[in-house]
Amino acid sequence: MWNGLKVIDADAHMHEPQDLWERYVEPAFKDRVPKVAYMEGTFMVYEPDGVLIPKGRPQRVPPPSAWKDIEEKYGEAYRTWWSAATRLKEMTRYGWDIQVLLPTGNNGNFAWRASLKDPQIGAAMCRAYNNWAHDYCSEDSSRLKFVAVLPGGDLKEAVKEARRAVTELGAVAVRNLVLPEGQWLHDPECDPLWDLASELDFPIAVHGEWRERRFQPFKDMGSDDRHKPLKAVDHAIGFPADNMTTVGHFIFTRILERFPKLRLGILESNVGWVPFWLGRMDLHSHGRNSVMAEGDLLPKLPSEYFMDQCIVTCDGDERALKYAIEDIGDDIIAWNTDYPHPDAPNPAEALPDLDAQPITHDAKRKILWDNAIKLYGPRILTASP
Repeated sequence: MWNGLKVIDADAHMHEPQDLWERYVEPAFKDRVPKVAYMEGTFMVYEPDGVLIPKGRPQRVPPPSAWKDIEEKYGEAYRTWWSAATRLKEMTRYGWDIQVLLPTGNNGNFAWRASLKDPQIGAAMCRAYNNWAHDYCSEDSSRLKFVAVLPGGDLKEAVKEARRAVTELGAVAVRNLVLPEGQWLHDPECDPLWDLASELDFPIAVHGEWRERRFQPFKDMGSDDRHKPLKAVDHAIGFPADNMTTVGHFIFTRILERFPKLRLGILESNVGWVPFWLGRMDLHSHGRNSVMAEGDLLPKLPSEYFMDQCIVTCDGDERALKYAIEDIGDDIIAWNTDYPHPDAPNPAEALPDLDAQPITHDAKRKILWDNAIKLYGPRILTASP
């Protein structure tokens, strides 16, 4: 609790252990999963296997700063590899009542990436990650919640795993599908997942996944030192643009229209872009730019679908937050820390930064608690199985 306000961190992360796959992948698949060669900072680097990891991939030695900077920022949490017990102590210290946890980089996220190359191995790795996440959150399942990952390479397995993760493991959301080339979220084969999410009342977590396939403007810059500054530009534009694209996809292909109970959580990309994007989409659906589209107009404005079925997360230190609230109100904005990523806000400053925003006390209450419950539903307030 913070200054009398209850707090839900709607998007944080876990740093998975190096032996995750050794401990959790089912025996039948254990020999087929690439071995983790070492950790580069907090990211797993895999031995080439010629299937999921190309042969001849250069093995880079992690720079000392990869560990040093993170340790300086997170201290005991880093030294205990963000154990659940340490995390709970940190949450109490900083005033965070509940955290919703997603995987990190090439660790838990490698499971759904693997499914695009080998659906069977990928599905097994998704199950393994979700089982580990359940065990991690079991330290205090009333405060620690997780978002399940799904194998987009096999949509029947994805739906099956979504049901299992939510009903048996206590996941409060599932990560949006990342599909093989040539497949699309609006294909009929994806409808069973949107049906299931509507039936079981859990949201789809949109977390920059489009970039895995398309939006990476500087992906060919290599390791040339001249291009290093562009990494900041790539990251700055990547998440908002990825999420803008995915939101537009769900709206313009009528997924949200066909599944009016479906909810999207738009995570880790700030909120300042939302007024611009809603106006831009409205003009391309019903306004002067609609000449660019083909087919019938949407029954509602894109902004109406967004306001009805989406919750977007903000950072506490986000400069445009007050302007976004002036435009879209304070009913669809939740708060996140992105803890414990290297570029996340200092955990001790995350809530004070939001508290310093020139917005009303009522808006802060909604952003810190009410709107996250709207997003994740009542299961976020109950202990998991």
